[in-house]
Amino acid sequence: MLEGFRRRVGLSYSRLHFRNNRDRMMNFTDALTRSRRALVIFPESSPDGESVLTLFRYLLRKFSSEGIMVLIRDDQLFSMASTPPLKTLTYSANDINTWFVPRRKLLQRITTNTFDVALDLNIGLSLPSAFLCKASNAPLRVSFAKHGGDQFYNFQFQSKGTAGSTHTYRSFLKCLDMF
Repeated sequence: MLEGFRRRVGLSYSRLHFRNNRDRMMNFTDALTRSRRALVIFPESSPDGESVLTLFRYLLRKFSSEGIMVLIRDDQLFSMASTPPLKTLTYSANDINTWFVPRRKLLQRITTNTFDVALDLNIGLSLPSAFLCKASNAPLRVSFAKHGGDQFYNFQFQSKGTAGSTHTYRSFLKCLDMF
């Protein structure tokens, strides 16, 4: 009950924080192919190893390894052990406040970089990840469809697969291939 209250307060703060941020018009048909720098927000619940490897192989085909920055919790770095070396930006539970909103120091670390696309790989709504995705100021912010996601993302993918499955991430990548 208390966690739900904290999450609602965090969502309300997010709406207030981003109330003046309006997305500009964009053509989605070639937005991903024109993108050079990507922020990839690793999911809070680690997907299986096969999905992680498939995701990063796909991203390396789309972007150069210098063009990808992975935002990942420091306790999940082991999940990237089998992936090619990529730039990572780690954060800890201390970087998230009581209301599930990233602290100023973490926000500054994200906003000092510029990104063409931000990919939030969380299947369900993770307020810290969604907040950081929106704060990245990437023109294209992509994630799975989720309740409350419209205020953070401008492209959401609806999956028919079961949550967290390899099939869900493969479907997501097939969808991205259209762009």
